[in-house]
Amino acid sequence: MKSKKASSSPCAPSQSCGILVCASGTGGHLLPALEIARALKRMEPQTNIEFIGSGRPLEATIIDTAGFKRHQISTVGLKRRGVLGALRFMVTLPKAICQVVRIFKECKPKLIIGVGGYVTFIPVSLARLKGIPTWIHEAELKPGMANWVLSHYATKVSLAFSQAKMPAAANTVVTGQPLRDELRAVAMEQRQVLCPSRLLVMGGSQGARALDGVVAELADFIKEQGLEVWHQCRAESVDLLKAAYAAHQVTARVEQFISNMAEAYRFADVVVSRAGAGTVMELGALNIPAVLVPYPFAQGNHQQANAEILAQAGKALIVEEGERFAERLKQALSQILEPSQYAHMRERAGPARPFEAAERIAKGCLKLVRHSLASSTGCSRGGI
Repeated sequence: MKSKKASSSPCAPSQSCGILVCASGTGGHLLPALEIARALKRMEPQTNIEFIGSGRPLEATIIDTAGFKRHQISTVGLKRRGVLGALRFMVTLPKAICQVVRIFKECKPKLIIGVGGYVTFIPVSLARLKGIPTWIHEAELKPGMANWVLSHYATKVSLAFSQAKMPAAANTVVTGQPLRDELRAVAMEQRQVLCPSRLLVMGGSQGARALDGVVAELADFIKEQGLEVWHQCRAESVDLLKAAYAAHQVTARVEQFISNMAEAYRFADVVVSRAGAGTVMELGALNIPAVLVPYPFAQGNHQQANAEILAQAGKALIVEEGERFAERLKQALSQILEPSQYAHMRERAGPARPFEAAERIAKGCLKLVRHSLASSTGCSRGGI
């Protein structure tokens, strides 16, 4: 699936897309990829930027809506998929390679950017073989399998966290995690809250079934606390949650996807959420106390490590899934809603605010392109 946006040609006379950005899966990959692309566009408006994805619906919601052209390749991950998963990977691999070769012939890219996920593996590897510079971004403290392998030969690797455990051979730079540009204004507002009364529940870009179920169980408690709720959930949980909130007369807004996160964060006094890297960075930058529920099946248990960054700074409490989940979440919410505890959490010094991360990555990417063009005998002028 492709958007209808016309291509530009920043490297005349060839029809070159300039830069290919590879990202797929969840908002944790797609949203920072989009912010990097936007930063590149601000710096070099004539440069054409296109995306490679795997065809998941969220890609259309995030990437196509933003006006970028998107290519689709067939890709299957290997983690926790067993023998059948490995066989499926091997079957789809030749097709995926042919698709990437075709995209490269069409676009003649001068740079490949990978922002995590298996969709990055073939484009970055092929770029390496063709001498095209590559930049990959690692959002987690514990890198995923694709980025771990690619970091051995990617031209540059940007890190969201300085503590990220990368191979010694990786050429790394710490940039922070690219955050949505519209959140800068939210961070500057410094809204005063004495008694928290508005709860934002987020299960990540695709929702979280366990969070939906446990919060529905706590609807009576939420009513007792006088909380207004904005809940981002899985599609199949919308009716359940609306019914639970209505039954307990809780004022609630229930949505499958929140398109305006600036509005959502302005609403939030307290957040209950998964602990993806982007969410953790955003909560820290916006100074919103949170109860974090790490996804227990995340690769390398990286969400637990992410959550501990805010917990150690005194900005969040961690509640793991498992026995007595609802009871422990209720206890954590009771603690965080207590006005003196809430004020103390907001007063604690949090992590650095990485609002320039996308710009840092974009500048580094453009530097790689210019260096590559200057040292080649091909096109050395154009929009990049």
